[in-house]
Amino acid sequence: MSVKIGLVGEPNVGKSTFYSAATQNEAEIGDFPFTTVKPNLGMTFFTVRCPDSEIGSHCNPREGYCENGIRHIPVQVIDVPGLIEGASEGRGMGNEFLDAVRDVDAIVLIVDISSGSIENIKNSINLVMNEIKKWFADRIYSDWDHFSRRSEATGERREIALRRKLSLFGVPEKKISEILEAEFFPARLSIWTMEDAYNLASAILKYAKPVVYAGNKGDKVDAETIRKIIETIPDMYVVSAEYELAVKRARNAGMIDSVLTGFKITGGNQRQREALEMIDRWFRTPGVVRIHDLVEKVVKNLLHYIVVYPVYDENKWTDKAGNVLPDAYVMVEGSTALDLAFRVHTDIGEGFIRAINGRTKMILGRDYVLKDSDVIKIISKK
Repeated sequence: MSVKIGLVGEPNVGKSTFYSAATQNEAEIGDFPFTTVKPNLGMTFFTVRCPDSEIGSHCNPREGYCENGIRHIPVQVIDVPGLIEGASEGRGMGNEFLDAVRDVDAIVLIVDISSGSIENIKNSINLVMNEIKKWFADRIYSDWDHFSRRSEATGERREIALRRKLSLFGVPEKKISEILEAEFFPARLSIWTMEDAYNLASAILKYAKPVVYAGNKGDKVDAETIRKIIETIPDMYVVSAEYELAVKRARNAGMIDSVLTGFKITGGNQRQREALEMIDRWFRTPGVVRIHDLVEKVVKNLLHYIVVYPVYDENKWTDKAGNVLPDAYVMVEGSTALDLAFRVHTDIGEGFIRAINGRTKMILGRDYVLKDSDVIKIISKK
């Protein structure tokens, strides 16, 4: 399973530039509505310290890569068409936009902060969030009378019925139970209204598909405005997709030795060198976040994912072919050894006998709660 992050926002906020800077792909970029007319799917990475240093062997990742002891774990990024008011009713590229959103794990809502106006920024956020909620609610409430009557006639539990209904949005059963425990909804499905469906849509975006805000074009405002924006709007991260893309292209052209803040300039003419020095200084502005750091915050802090390494040989940490730590599985915090077994293969999960901790060599039961960076061998009848 690869984590999937959706990039959403109104037209002309810099989504395609953000996407191009974050991924190995280049999206079409233009200063006009609907530059993106169909979803772009690319790959970026978040980083963790690789366990291979503990055994003195270099890992052989099947996906992603490892550099200087830092494992780069793939993350899918989907850039979807710009959203306008009325998109939930099919205006603009609304249907293409929202169909692409339903199977993402988290959403980065990109907003243009170049005006420096808190009111404008909040209005943009509210417009996009409202359209997504309305789209979700319309599809949740579609054919609701027939759905609710059938569910109540069979005596089906509410969460079971909603699991079937919400399968369209990729909401897992655990999240449905969490939503129903944390928020109030009528016990009888037959008395739900469109307002209840809208509230459920809001809960999905809170618990199952969390949202953070990327305040793009932060290079157009001063440091004091950046401070006010991040203090006023929770979950706001200030970025400059344009600067990020410039740094990425400079690295590809051999002008700098790294894309990380503090890079060393190794080429380019005088004007290019001065521009790169200015960009590096701006990246150090208090409150500014690099895009790769934002991706990492989404994966670790927002989605609460951990990374686990399944192996065949618990002593050498290899697979059957002798590859060292070939797989790095992204798992939700609280996942068990049995969950990992099913991730490896359904047959492995069904035949689960026990697991072994690659570090301590301790025997682990199916209910063992995985820890971040665990190295685990699964023993199965199949």
